[in-house]
Amino acid sequence: MSQGGFTQEVQKRIAEENARLLQWHQEKRSDDFLRGRSDFIDSLLLDFFNDLDKKNLPPLSLISLGGYGRRELAVASDIDLLFLYEGRSGAPLKKATEKILYPLWDAGLEVGFATRTITDCRRIAEEDITALTALVDARFLTGEAALFKKLQQDFWKRVRSERGKRDFWEKKSRENQERLAKFGGSVYLLEPNLKEGEGGLRDYQNILWVGKVFEKINSPDDLVAKGWIPASEAGALKEAIRFLTNTRNELHRLSGRKNDQLSLQYQETLAHWWGLEEAEGIIPVERFMQRYYHEAAIIHEWSSRLTRRWAEEPGRLLKLFPLSPETVDGKFKIIQGKLSLADSNLFFKDPVSLLRIFQIFQKEGLEIDDYTQDKIRESVFLMDSIRESPEAGAVFRGILGEPRRLGPTLLLMNELKVLGQYLPEFAKLRFRVQHDVYHVYTVDIHSIFAVAELGKIDEYKETYPVGREALKDVAKKDLLALAILYHDIGKGAGSGHVEKGVPLIREAGRRLGFSAEEIDLLEFLEKSHLIMPHLAFRRDLEDQNMIIQFARSFPSLEALSMLTLLTFCDIKAVGPATMTPWKSALLENLYRKTREVLVKGTFDKEKVSTLVDRVKKESEKLLGRSISVEEQSGFFSAMPSRYLLAAPPAEIIRHLALWKKFKKEELPVLDHRNRAGFSELTIFSWNTPQLFSRICGVTAANSVNILEVQSTVNSQGEALYNFIVEDLPGGPILDDRKWERVLRDLRQVIEGKSSIDRMVQERLRPSLIKPKTARKVPTKIEIDNDISAYYTVIDIYAHDRIGLLYRIISTLTALGLYVDISKISTKVDQASDTFYVKDIFGQKITSQDRLKKIKEDIAKTIAEAS
Repeated sequence: MSQGGFTQEVQKRIAEENARLLQWHQEKRSDDFLRGRSDFIDSLLLDFFNDLDKKNLPPLSLISLGGYGRRELAVASDIDLLFLYEGRSGAPLKKATEKILYPLWDAGLEVGFATRTITDCRRIAEEDITALTALVDARFLTGEAALFKKLQQDFWKRVRSERGKRDFWEKKSRENQERLAKFGGSVYLLEPNLKEGEGGLRDYQNILWVGKVFEKINSPDDLVAKGWIPASEAGALKEAIRFLTNTRNELHRLSGRKNDQLSLQYQETLAHWWGLEEAEGIIPVERFMQRYYHEAAIIHEWSSRLTRRWAEEPGRLLKLFPLSPETVDGKFKIIQGKLSLADSNLFFKDPVSLLRIFQIFQKEGLEIDDYTQDKIRESVFLMDSIRESPEAGAVFRGILGEPRRLGPTLLLMNELKVLGQYLPEFAKLRFRVQHDVYHVYTVDIHSIFAVAELGKIDEYKETYPVGREALKDVAKKDLLALAILYHDIGKGAGSGHVEKGVPLIREAGRRLGFSAEEIDLLEFLEKSHLIMPHLAFRRDLEDQNMIIQFARSFPSLEALSMLTLLTFCDIKAVGPATMTPWKSALLENLYRKTREVLVKGTFDKEKVSTLVDRVKKESEKLLGRSISVEEQSGFFSAMPSRYLLAAPPAEIIRHLALWKKFKKEELPVLDHRNRAGFSELTIFSWNTPQLFSRICGVTAANSVNILEVQSTVNSQGEALYNFIVEDLPGGPILDDRKWERVLRDLRQVIEGKSSIDRMVQERLRPSLIKPKTARKVPTKIEIDNDISAYYTVIDIYAHDRIGLLYRIISTLTALGLYVDISKISTKVDQASDTFYVKDIFGQKITSQDRLKKIKEDIAKTIAEAS
């Protein structure tokens, strides 16, 4: 048979086998599928090997490694082979390996291989932990059985020696740390990796690898047989492994390749494949992810417990029966640097100690040993008996009141299920997920991470100095920590989480022993925790009326400081890049303005003329003689009062210099500078109805993201635009060539030398648009005529795409609206844009027909941009 005919025959066999295996897969029989696919590959290799011309071949063994060695071949898993030979390699060996490998490669299978002697294997295993681990799973297929036996004897003698165990553990631990750092370091990620992520199948494989080296464990059943896992809990671990394996198989099938990233675009499809339906207000995809986190947490817990226990086993007797342990609090002891029980029945005699041990963990920075952690898990049900206990409440408030190591303490309490058992409201957040690209973690982990941020405020003294200032005003740090921990508590009950969270936080405050006044403050913080980011990121912070109205809502200065810290910690804990320097600056601005009103104790607006005179005098003092009195007078008289009140004196001086240059050259003046975390683009030009939309078009065409815009048109018809921008995907624009291109395009478009429509059309290719990774954000358009005394405020929420802002501004311009202030915010794939607008006569838009027309035209524009 020709090579082509042989390949076709192999492909036919593979296709027939895949059809048979697919039936097992659809029935979710992952164990049968993995073994079945491995056995089928075995049969192919045996046939190929038997057809070899053995003449002149050195002694040769064909060995399967890795997942194939364990008989765990998923839909698109690699097939790893070792050609183990003895003596000299040469042309016959090379020809034999090719005759086995080429048909597999030609059939489209992913096959990795190595051709080595026992000496080679020994050397490479000492150098490379991946190669060593692969040999742990080595399985004989065919050939010289004695040669394989010789490899096994040599390998296991070295690896199971005391030195070999220690080296294996140290290298494996380092490899795992690097792996988890690379793939997110948390079970509770938005888009986890099914294989390499924390709680993924690699954690399960670690149980087998370390168990095989330390305890001669060969399967999950051995864990039960040798007493390492109770039979009552082994079923949950096996089910977790089956769930992840079935899900991974289906993900491979859907992707048509080896793909282990559980990305948003596949999660809904997988939820339906598992037959999940909406229940108790939880949509199928969120139920699916809840199930994933539940199963991944089981795998990660057992992987951590067993591998650590096996590695520490030689010293275990010393730990349990020390000669002279150091005691702590009379009820605990420190053994080999870890916290343990002085009395194995302590938790039954004194259930409050289930909380007290975490207080010591937090204060002393000591780990809790595995023996004690097991006792905590066994005793956690006793928390029910102390939930109303004043003593327990005082201990837990003590934990909350110490920001240092609060995050790690709550995380461990959550992992050991103490937190949810003690706080039943919080238990409902466990594994609760929100299916959007904004929230990176489950609700419970996000809430704990938010509290952890409170303990890091000193670390942010350079980037967020207001945090330290606000913390000084907070006397009740335990109350603030509870407010942060419970800020999303209503999400355990479905939509409308703020209203649903109020009675829950009040009940928790009562049980923990807070006073009636303190519980009222908890309610205030729960009700208000969404207000501050809304005002900071979407409203005009120079509006005195808004600031005064906001200040009036606070019962005390401490309440303002608490809400500021809660807001910062909440946003910071959403994801690594969520709290940008620009957002931080806006929050600080809102805090300082509101604090100034509260400190003064007056809620009356200062007269505009008084404020303007003060700003002019401060600016003139800084200017000195650098600009003539006539030029200063001309600028101040031309610029509107609102501008003079909004811009700091230093900014006014910078703008005055640009205005002077504009007057002299009679050409658009463009200026840019980089600041911490973002860039600033300032433009002085003649005012035209299309100016704003053209600028937005140029920035979109150059992949520049607009965060905020302040626009001012003076009495002489000149426009000042101040843009806060960032490069895509974030941060200041550091490329000088990009700035040159942006400024060149702006000049040509403003001066009418280039067509902005053509520029946008040419540069905004479909390939540049972000791929769809989740459900599209529904478009929502809200118009508010009450929030501002002078403007109609339009809020737009829509699925983001490149060029959207340009299209919206063009639509507003076509409607005869002038945009004076814009707040642009993007949460990954959701655009949340706010525009303060007036009509051509400088008035708010009050006609209902016209307001309806505005909504309809904006909605049409957004739909056409999709």
